[in-house]
Amino acid sequence: MAADGKEFGSCCESLKEAMAGEDFEPLISESEEGILYMSVGIAEMDDKEQGMIDHPMFFCPFCGTKVQTPEEVDAKGGGDHPTH
Repeated sequence: MAADGKEFGSCCESLKEAMAGEDFEPLISESEEGILYMSVGIAEMDDKEQGMIDHPMFFCPFCGTKVQTPEEVDAKGGGDHPTH
């Protein structure tokens, strides 16, 4: 849920399309905890598999709308920047 109480992707059509991932694996996604993340890199995990390094997004990269605050991310448990 975005900072304004709406769903992530409601600020502009570009973010909505980037999150849809119909034809590709999206690099911008919402976690189960309700945090919007952007994948920013690839790392080798403990089991020698590759995993994505994610970072919380605070503003829409397309229109600049604030989508969440650092305090909201921390409150949802996302301050540790998880990988998947």
